[in-house]
Amino acid sequence: MKSGKWQATVRNRAGDRFSESFPLKAQARAWGIELETQFARGGLRDPRVGEMLFREWHDRWWNARIVEPHTLRGDASNIKNHVLPYWADWEMRAITRMDVQSWIRALVEKGAGAAAIGRAYDLTSSILRAAVDDDVIALSPCGSIDLPTIAVKPPQWFTLDQAQSILDELPAAWRTMCLLGFYTGLRGGELSGLHRHRIDQRRSRLFVVEVNTKSGIKEYPKSSKSRREVPLPPHVLEVLERHIRQLDRDAVVFTTITKGRAGRLLDDGNWRRQTWWPTVEGAHYFDDDGEQRLVPHYPPHSMRHTCASWLVQKGVSLYEVQHLLGHESFQTTQRYAHLQPDAHKAVLGAWERLDAPLTIAA
Repeated sequence: MKSGKWQATVRNRAGDRFSESFPLKAQARAWGIELETQFARGGLRDPRVGEMLFREWHDRWWNARIVEPHTLRGDASNIKNHVLPYWADWEMRAITRMDVQSWIRALVEKGAGAAAIGRAYDLTSSILRAAVDDDVIALSPCGSIDLPTIAVKPPQWFTLDQAQSILDELPAAWRTMCLLGFYTGLRGGELSGLHRHRIDQRRSRLFVVEVNTKSGIKEYPKSSKSRREVPLPPHVLEVLERHIRQLDRDAVVFTTITKGRAGRLLDDGNWRRQTWWPTVEGAHYFDDDGEQRLVPHYPPHSMRHTCASWLVQKGVSLYEVQHLLGHESFQTTQRYAHLQPDAHKAVLGAWERLDAPLTIAA
């Protein structure tokens, strides 16, 4: 510089210039290196960036996401209904933890469901974490937030008589798929994504690798517990062998059968509407008193719950059931713990050992 001083200039990630002058070249160089390091670590940011409105940052975040199309559709709806109406015109830097907690309270009072609130919070937290990563804000306000508890419903499962009634009522073309569902616990997308070459007839096993999604056939990641080997009872393998006899090695085992559309991947919604629900609504069984009743109005996913429930009741460990069903978390499998044969054995045994049990005169 004409003054004899040395000037250092550094640009942040947004392209803004920061300059300072020093009497010595070494000082200017050291200042520049330190500032560049702080920008790289996120330790220093341009405070003007935090003035950005939430909706503006949301738009940038949304356009950069890489997720499945059906996930995008669900998230777009949630954000439209629960997130942007509250946060759109807030400055990013102005949002505090208490503001986030107040928003959650407002959603509860508005009557939003616990699951919808949880998803809205997850999306908002993701948006704000991305803002931290890009030096828009220094810290995310999404910490130690109290969320409404999502009630865990007990698994809905069919008795043996109810399941048999469903199989008998089903159109013949779909009996094999549902028999497999009851005896393997495969998810709907795993059943309709099963390929012929994934069936090991010699060892009576099938391998769950692909899944049918709204975006087509996808492979599970190799690290996923959903990718697994499932044993087949002999009578189920026999029925399955008859079904796949004429299929090519790489063919999908269960596809559409509608005239003019045969051989296409199953659409879960269409199959439920056209096949499952009419079957359930027409299936009857006899209860313990000999009365004829309609089977419970449960969705196809209850075949998976039924498989797990039957196995647990017959003494199969929860650990084995977890791996059979491909649950990532053991906590998910614990939903069936109350069905174990000895679930209350210790409690009942303790009552029987009481010296003088309580009684009521007849």
